[in-house]
Amino acid sequence: MNFLNLSYGELLGLAGVISAGIVALYLLDRTKRRQVVATLRFWTAGKLPEELKHKRRIHQPWSLLLQVLSMLLLLLAIAGPRIGDLGAARDHVLLLDTSAWMGARARQGILLDQAKTAALVYVNSLPQLDRVMLVRADALATPVTQFESNKNAVADAIRRSRPSNSALNLEQALEFAQQAQKLQSQKSGEIVFVGAGRIAKQDAEIAVPANLRVISIPSNGENVGLRKLGVRRAATGADAWEAFVELRNDGLKPREVTLLLQYAGTAAGGKTLTLAAGSETQATFAFQAKTRGLLEARVTSTNGRGDAFPQDDAAVIEVPIDKPLHVAVYSPEPDLLKPLLAGTRQVEATFELPAKYDPQTPADIVVFDRFAPKDAPKKTPSVWIEPPAGSPFAIRANANRVKLDQWHQETALGAGLYTKDVELAATEVFTLAQGDRAVAETTQGPVVVERPGTVKMVALGFDPVRSAMKYDLATPLLMANILRWLTPEVFRRSDVQAGTVGTVNVALENGFNPAAIKVLGNDQRPLPFTIERNNLRFFSGAPGNVRVITGDRETVYSLTLPDVGDVAWTPPANAARGVRRGATAAATPPTPWPWLALAGGFGLLADWLLYGRRSIVRLTARADSPSLVERLRRRKAS
Repeated sequence: MNFLNLSYGELLGLAGVISAGIVALYLLDRTKRRQVVATLRFWTAGKLPEELKHKRRIHQPWSLLLQVLSMLLLLLAIAGPRIGDLGAARDHVLLLDTSAWMGARARQGILLDQAKTAALVYVNSLPQLDRVMLVRADALATPVTQFESNKNAVADAIRRSRPSNSALNLEQALEFAQQAQKLQSQKSGEIVFVGAGRIAKQDAEIAVPANLRVISIPSNGENVGLRKLGVRRAATGADAWEAFVELRNDGLKPREVTLLLQYAGTAAGGKTLTLAAGSETQATFAFQAKTRGLLEARVTSTNGRGDAFPQDDAAVIEVPIDKPLHVAVYSPEPDLLKPLLAGTRQVEATFELPAKYDPQTPADIVVFDRFAPKDAPKKTPSVWIEPPAGSPFAIRANANRVKLDQWHQETALGAGLYTKDVELAATEVFTLAQGDRAVAETTQGPVVVERPGTVKMVALGFDPVRSAMKYDLATPLLMANILRWLTPEVFRRSDVQAGTVGTVNVALENGFNPAAIKVLGNDQRPLPFTIERNNLRFFSGAPGNVRVITGDRETVYSLTLPDVGDVAWTPPANAARGVRRGATAAATPPTPWPWLALAGGFGLLADWLLYGRRSIVRLTARADSPSLVERLRRRKAS
């Protein structure tokens, strides 16, 4: 006999404590009781007898024995005795393949339906005392139950399993199963993998444990699907775009497919491609897009028959039409600044005289040329050209015929500017406030200043189009730096790519700044990533959009395509396969604890009926019986 809830030592210890407590309470129960007697006139003086100390003894040994036996029976019921050998019970880990490929078509339903049936057969074949931990295996190993002896709970968890969007990482799942058996199991059983076992090609050679059992689910591996879909602006025109599509044939036979592209519901291109077995190919399309719209790529088989895994036959992304930058210019000579601002596709500029200034005019940037309004914008970035008194910038002096000596390359506005010895006919020299940074300087002081903060501002002590810099290359570069620094999100190059869930590799340009790299998820929270040489890598286990910002470039990864393994895993020859032949669930061993509890309860009831009621003392005399005083009086009278 074995015990489920207590060990032999714990049972003997509790039995000893309870028995000793019952005996101690039984001996202490013999206490003095108060009696009502006659007054002293009924007593004759005499010699007091000597007090004798009597040893405590058990007056009712059968009652004590019955109580001890009853409590021991109840304690045995709590211990949970089982008739049979519990040492043979083992703890198994069931790895159920819930990767994306398990959603492929089968003869009846999908592959995961067959895997569930096989897993249920295995669980039902185990002895009743064996415990099972269910782990759903895809890109991550997710435990669903602990080591559970209740087979119905494990079966319910198996039935609730659904295919994910990520590929199978079998090596990680096996390592997790071994750790679980090492840390949590009492006696390790089998590690059972149930699934198709489609993994990445580089993970084909993995070490397997000696107690591995594989229940393979056969699948039709003929599948051609999309792996990537991306768009970017073309250099041929303002509304020209390029789309690139990557396909892969996961099957063992060559396939001829038709690739169709649609933008905003209209056809944008189509190609017929032939893919060799296990190969990848790319296709490029050119189309026109003026407004935001959805770009859809779809692959179909030319023979009219679908493949085994239709989930990766279509991908949709949104074409990122950039929002134009609205610049409001207030200048007494607005025509002078038009060549600097009107020649850029991303900029929409309006030019007005200072008298028509309206602080409510919607704009992303406001340019004040020799003009300082009383109610300057407090929430809009601004550029001040030769600001007069009353502007946010303090003027130290006005200088004539000075040379521009230095550009500060470490600043955002001075990056890429090397022009020197340019003579300025007239310029204002500024006094730097706290937080200001000098961009360009003469011998008398700074003449171009940038002011960081919540609302950025730039001040130019001279007008670049009315000075000797009018025909210098530094003038348009300076204006481009100013606009990019004030509103970096408008000039950030944007790409959109649809890809597969899982690990994503991003190629970085040479000379990238690691501090400027950000990887943001759907909720704009940073995602962990690693950088190795010029390769950035991050992982996303669920569908969604991930933004990768690298300086002035932003790429949005729409991870909506399911990730499918490259090859089917071949188990080693020494691994057990299938459900054990002749294995049947053992009969449930008898559990006598209800009878023990019932016997213990009856024993306590019998003790109370036989011995307990005799100890009840009446505290009041019966009405029809004479008192002690009355009996003494009657005896004296007689």
